[in-house]
Amino acid sequence: MREPGRQIDFLDLGAALDPEATCLVDEGIGWSYREVLARSNRVAHALRRRGVTCAATLSPNDARGFVAILGVFRAEVLSIALNARSATHDNAAHLRMGGAQVLFFHGALAAEARRLQAEVPTLATLVCVDGAGGASPSLDDWCEGEPDTTPPALEADPLRIYRITVTGGTTGSPKGVLHAHRQAVVNTRAFLEVLPYDVEPRYLLVAPMTHAAGLVAFHVLARGGQVHFRRRADPAELLRTLAESRITTTVMPPTLLYDLLAHPDARRHAYPALRYLLVGTAPVSAEKLREAVEVFGPALGQLYGQSECPMAAFLSPAAIAGAVADPALAHRLLSCGAPLPGTALAIMDDTGRLLPDGERGEIVARSGQVMLGYLDQPDATAACSAHGWHHTSDLGYRDADGLYYVVDRKRDLIISGGFNVYPGEVEQVIWSHPAVQDCAVVGVPDARWGEAVKAVVLLKPGASATADELIALCKAQLGSVKSPKTVEFWPELPRSPVGKVLKRVIRDRFWAGASRVI
Repeated sequence: MREPGRQIDFLDLGAALDPEATCLVDEGIGWSYREVLARSNRVAHALRRRGVTCAATLSPNDARGFVAILGVFRAEVLSIALNARSATHDNAAHLRMGGAQVLFFHGALAAEARRLQAEVPTLATLVCVDGAGGASPSLDDWCEGEPDTTPPALEADPLRIYRITVTGGTTGSPKGVLHAHRQAVVNTRAFLEVLPYDVEPRYLLVAPMTHAAGLVAFHVLARGGQVHFRRRADPAELLRTLAESRITTTVMPPTLLYDLLAHPDARRHAYPALRYLLVGTAPVSAEKLREAVEVFGPALGQLYGQSECPMAAFLSPAAIAGAVADPALAHRLLSCGAPLPGTALAIMDDTGRLLPDGERGEIVARSGQVMLGYLDQPDATAACSAHGWHHTSDLGYRDADGLYYVVDRKRDLIISGGFNVYPGEVEQVIWSHPAVQDCAVVGVPDARWGEAVKAVVLLKPGASATADELIALCKAQLGSVKSPKTVEFWPELPRSPVGKVLKRVIRDRFWAGASRVI
């Protein structure tokens, strides 16, 4: 087996250990490594034979959808993995970035797939991964007759871009993040180093497989472990699966962890196999971490990263359990952890000077995990890599023990329940209401979501509107994730001398007394 140079090579590593071992487990599916290799080979050959250069996947967590992603990786075709919860116009913009020609979709999202095809001129082919897509061919039919014992013969290039994800600034303008094979290899190797196992690894994919949780699966595949799929984040079902399927590892946003802790079944099960319950995408309540260690044992870990540099830091289960047990270490529960192997972190001021322990500045990174840049945005790429470091736009500090703490955000980006919400995009919708004169959208502390989206609204003189009316307007145009949870009406908004709304003043009113301003 060759040294891994691509994401897909880690699957092949696991297959070499035992081709007959169970690889993917889903409803009615228990595929071996041999079968997963064969299926991914057929997808790869079908893509190459048709001359496809960019393919996308729109699916909930599903073994067949995951195989489609594996096949795209194996074909060295540019991969675009969509968020099934995103609005149509957001996913369409993502597809246009890569010029996607093929969309693999799950039958439950057939209507959305057709809407996307209507909006994206290059999207010529729809393939249904589960065979429930109406007129569209099933994945098996589309790949029928393709070779399954050998993959396409392709030269490895660590700097070849294999994946585009999207991010954005506080205006909501999407930026395409260019991921190279090197990034995936450094990331997976880091997880292999910091997540050892004394039992067979079994990974529960409950967060979207098309994003970070799907990539974390590769360290389990490299060890010949199992990946289990769950489409719905139903707390009772997840708790039962964690216990009965002897799950060792899972990744979830804080909101889902909170749902599990609040469910009456949480303390009715035992979780002796659980080694790593990893929480990421947003800060986690220290109190909830304490409770989670009581319920699930010393398995809680925190991940810190972003699209441009995934999983830059890790707060290990041992560190969290130690902080829970020792009041003198309790402050560590607010930390995002120490740098992962292969990644260097530092704190920098606005002039590019690296700061000593305890001083606050921007968290910056150097790593093979860092993106190659933003698609067609050289200025943004240069700004993000000023002074030879990747700039996270998170403000924080490092303590004397080498742990990093995120305390604020340089931009106004809101992270609610693990999803990015761009205030400018929400404000545009609220401004469209005829009764609204001005507004500001900010993130406010929320025990469930980490941050909740709040709109502060100034109405036109004599005009009227209700909070429910504005929230419904946003839901209709943006979906529930981006819509305000609450709306307040103020008689005036704080402004600078030049008339700019001072969001910091608004935000500080809601964050007064909080332990972190994030």
